[in-house]
Amino acid sequence: MKTTIYRVLLLGLLFVLLACTVNIGGPTAPAPPPTVDPTALDALKSSWTSAVAAAALNGGKVTVSITEPQLTALLAEKLADDPDAFFQQPQVLLRDNQIQIFGVAKQSKLVANVRMVVTATVDEDGVPQFQMASADFGPWPVPEGLLGGLSDMLNEALTGKIVPSATGFRLESITIDNGVMTVQGSMH
Repeated sequence: MKTTIYRVLLLGLLFVLLACTVNIGGPTAPAPPPTVDPTALDALKSSWTSAVAAAALNGGKVTVSITEPQLTALLAEKLADDPDAFFQQPQVLLRDNQIQIFGVAKQSKLVANVRMVVTATVDEDGVPQFQMASADFGPWPVPEGLLGGLSDMLNEALTGKIVPSATGFRLESITIDNGVMTVQGSMH
């Protein structure tokens, strides 16, 4: 009799799991997800254009400040190209020289909160380099061995997006603090 009850309960649980989406939890952003501002990307493009134009007056120096809403909009636009994207609902936070990216990962019937912590540097050739410092998928941290591959994918996706390539522009530094990423370089 007990065996039959357990089988019925197990079968019922299986049907519930198959019929419903299962959220396995994970890290959540410290603030509610923002509404993506449709003007944020235009403001970012305008900032770059203005900074490059002003470089002639500033001895060739270019400084652009990029905000959390602008980076969130940039990432959301990239993800909007694929409505079935694995990663959705991005939110970018810029704190303590780190880019923290929160969002939701969906695969089949599983949903998990995701947090990625990324550092940004500039190599000797003036190319931005993004390094995945840590990542959590649901309640589990991503193994160290996978972080390098994720960093490579991130570099491929973001190089040229955050710091547009401009003829004669050389990136010199990237600093991140208090919700702003400041990119500095010079025109040659």
